[in-house]
Amino acid sequence: MDPVSRRDLWGVISRMVLGENGSGRKTSVILTTHSMEECEALCPRICIMAGGKVKCIGSAQHLKNRFGKGFQVEVKVDEPKEDDADLKNVVGILLSSISKTLNSDPEEDVRRAEVFFNLDEAKAASIKVSEDEYLSNMISDEDPAGYVIYKNANSATGVELNELAAFCTTELRMRSVKTFFHSNYPSSILRETQDTRMRFEVPSERVKISSLFAHIEDNKASLKLQDYGISQTTLEQVFNMHAAVAEAKKEGADDK
Repeated sequence: MDPVSRRDLWGVISRMVLGENGSGRKTSVILTTHSMEECEALCPRICIMAGGKVKCIGSAQHLKNRFGKGFQVEVKVDEPKEDDADLKNVVGILLSSISKTLNSDPEEDVRRAEVFFNLDEAKAASIKVSEDEYLSNMISDEDPAGYVIYKNANSATGVELNELAAFCTTELRMRSVKTFFHSNYPSSILRETQDTRMRFEVPSERVKISSLFAHIEDNKASLKLQDYGISQTTLEQVFNMHAAVAEAKKEGADDK
């Protein structure tokens, strides 16, 4: 159903419930849906079922307060730009790792694009960049973030310098964000990662949303954040939490 038609139907249901349908009589409506947006728009009481059993019942706000895990902080790390100091530093380390240097001249960009790393060289260079095996371990066929680098480095041509430098810089920026949350909010949990976006769950106990917002805003530039947002646990996340538990039990992954 398209958005306009869906809104019209919501209006019809709301008028039935409130007794504004011309009859003057209020109507009880039982609505089954997978859309939490629809639930919040229409339902004063919500029941979530998973595995054929009722898991919870109450208002949307009650369910958020009861099953919510605090604040949801979504951040997007800025992608490296050519003039960024940390990217230039990574390029220098990568070049030095294979004993190749570039002078400042008009042909620098051309020659830089001709520098390639095979898999062993890429892994060795990434160790020098991060000063540990954090990046090196990501360059594998099992890590979604480093798979493209692994694939290109394992090819006959190898992975190009700028591509490897951008990967290393981006992942180091993301690690800095993870370190920031784990250091300042030890109970925080990284719930989701997609490209350069991450979603952290920060427990609300002894944490005010105003202080959380101010802390992130003060460190936005140093963390290289393009944007961020803070919200309460959504009803969709509450639903997914119950569904995940039910699915785990179904598969025998949970002995409870």
